[in-house]
Amino acid sequence: MKRLLIGLFFLVVSLVAMGQDANTKIITVTPNGLEFKNGEAQMVVENNMPATETISQIVKSLKTKHQSQYLKIDAGDDIIIIDDFVPGYTKTDKAAGSAYLLDMSYKITVDVKDNRFRINIPTIIISANQKYDGHAVPVNKGIQFTMEMGIKGKRDMWNSIVKKLFIYDEKDKLIEKRTKELLERDLSSIINIILSQESDQNW
Repeated sequence: MKRLLIGLFFLVVSLVAMGQDANTKIITVTPNGLEFKNGEAQMVVENNMPATETISQIVKSLKTKHQSQYLKIDAGDDIIIIDDFVPGYTKTDKAAGSAYLLDMSYKITVDVKDNRFRINIPTIIISANQKYDGHAVPVNKGIQFTMEMGIKGKRDMWNSIVKKLFIYDEKDKLIEKRTKELLERDLSSIINIILSQESDQNW
């Protein structure tokens, strides 16, 4: 009985640890851009498998574990290109009296060799088309404009064509906390699907 209890204890500890690994924050959003937890723009993983098997396993994992109707995966002999689009991804923190809903698209490339693969930091685009119906403009004939959200810069909400938002202002102050947290959570989640071992920087 004692052995059974000890065995159950270690099983629970292992399951908890696995769950924590799956939710580990791999990516951070800083004023300098997206970074892996090691402060680099890439992460290298050793796995002791041929490149073809690595590519096959990563593609299979993404298709089964990352549920997105817009997910697109292109795989070559030594590279995987992951594209995704998330409509209505984030709502801005209140700006110029209103909060706006923006879409997000991202791309991740994974370079593959025998016995290792390298994940490159995702590239992201956060933007949306909006319509403003002023009091002097008939309903449904508003002014169409684009909104873009970058990592760092000076906010410009008064431009009539392209309104610009940033996660950090020009002095590195965090402005869009909600979007920062969403990006770190969701991009880390998909990277965790790809990762299987600890990183090794010797490419």
